[in-house]
Amino acid sequence: MHRLADRQRGRTGPIDAAQDATKTLHSYTLPPVSEDGKPEDKSPAPAADKPAKQSDSTKQLAEAEAAAKERFEKAMTELREGAYRFSSRARGQSELIIEELIDPDGETVEGLAEVEGDVGAAALGQSLELITFDTWLFGQIGDQDALDLKDEGHWEVWFSFGAWIGETIRRRHGGHWLLMGDDPHTWRIGFSKIFLEIAPFVFSEQLLRMGSGATKKMVTEIERIRGLHVEQEERDNGRSLDRFVAQHYIRLHTVPLGQWMSMDFARLAKLWNEDTVEGLIAAIREAGPRLGPGNAPVVEQVCAALARAKQDAPIAKQTTDRGLFEAIAQIVSLRRATQPVAIDILERVVMPALHVGIPETFPPLDEDDLGNLRRGIEVFAFYVEVVPHKFQADDEGFLGTIPHEQLTTPYADRNVLEIGKGDWVVVNPAHFLPMLEAFEPQAMLDKFDEFTKYLASIPDAPRRRDDGRMLAETAARSLADLKACVGIAAQNGDALLFRLLPPPG
Repeated sequence: MHRLADRQRGRTGPIDAAQDATKTLHSYTLPPVSEDGKPEDKSPAPAADKPAKQSDSTKQLAEAEAAAKERFEKAMTELREGAYRFSSRARGQSELIIEELIDPDGETVEGLAEVEGDVGAAALGQSLELITFDTWLFGQIGDQDALDLKDEGHWEVWFSFGAWIGETIRRRHGGHWLLMGDDPHTWRIGFSKIFLEIAPFVFSEQLLRMGSGATKKMVTEIERIRGLHVEQEERDNGRSLDRFVAQHYIRLHTVPLGQWMSMDFARLAKLWNEDTVEGLIAAIREAGPRLGPGNAPVVEQVCAALARAKQDAPIAKQTTDRGLFEAIAQIVSLRRATQPVAIDILERVVMPALHVGIPETFPPLDEDDLGNLRRGIEVFAFYVEVVPHKFQADDEGFLGTIPHEQLTTPYADRNVLEIGKGDWVVVNPAHFLPMLEAFEPQAMLDKFDEFTKYLASIPDAPRRRDDGRMLAETAARSLADLKACVGIAAQNGDALLFRLLPPPG
């Protein structure tokens, strides 16, 4: 399925970013956990004053920022000019004003009821304008059979087409170009009013390789994105609110994700430590189909690796490879996994919200508290910061809340865990049971709504639009997901594991 919008919130888990999303509580690595469960002390020694080097560093940073600004401005000029060239060429050669093809009040959009993936959509015939544009578009490739981006002429058609798609939608709805490399395939647009990221140049290549029907696909996809904006405006009671800045989308490509997993370690231990490799391969092949066809290559790779081992002996006696252990664990013993959540959001609001619970009353706010509100702290982050915790958190613990005595290692070699590099850590599920037993997502959201009304009743509190509701909904979804995962682990005597995933971008 070729879609212009390739990164919606659901794809990477609920990451409704905070305004100061880059200001995390750590440098995207969690404290290593040693064999005895205590954090390893890796504090750097105090550094001597080095004003000269600091000055050089500041100079280098300024030069890098200037160079990045120059590259961005150059790319934006190329995008604007490319979009103009494509539109002008289409008008001059096909006598079509292609902007009219995507006009929501125009005949083409009105007559095009099919939207890919929408249940019950009626497929109507293509208009003459769509057929004309299709013919003209593929005529730009000439007499060659397929798009060849090594061909200078083809590259120009592809680039100008992608620039027109991106710039047209960005101007229509508002958004930000995210230019993270030299290859336009990696260039994306993040919208301002809805949390949605698109890849115009990937889409333009897909359309140019698609053949007949590409224009219809383009129009329906652009109309689908317009519909998402209309739905959001209706939810905003007719107001268009700019919620998201470029930093929200940069987070998608830079911030690691945290995920919880419930695993049947008893079965895994038997297969890993006791069963023969031959029996282990059979168990993997039996369990593989439940992971879906997309993971079939991974299953085959694991089986191929095991095929090189001695078949009549346990694999534990032949290797301690953690990557192989983790791959096998996910195939044969994974019962449930939560949606990944940006690690700073997990650490800064989700875990604190769990410990806050459902408060009966709200504390009085002093001048320092009101000062934080005036400085722009998100309202939900402020909520979990000022409301007293119902459940005690260990500020020095794992994820800023979990005591280290509740942690163990899943690996037989019991070496120091490097969680920031992807190692798993086992957390006692019983630690969460008292906090999650009575947790209800809607109750938490209702209590937060009460808190926003409480803020509005304080005369000296700054008047803020409710920019914390989406963050509250993120926390509610994440905690509901965690509750289900912990419940499965507790019910079956499973291991509850946490892992850090790399940014999805």
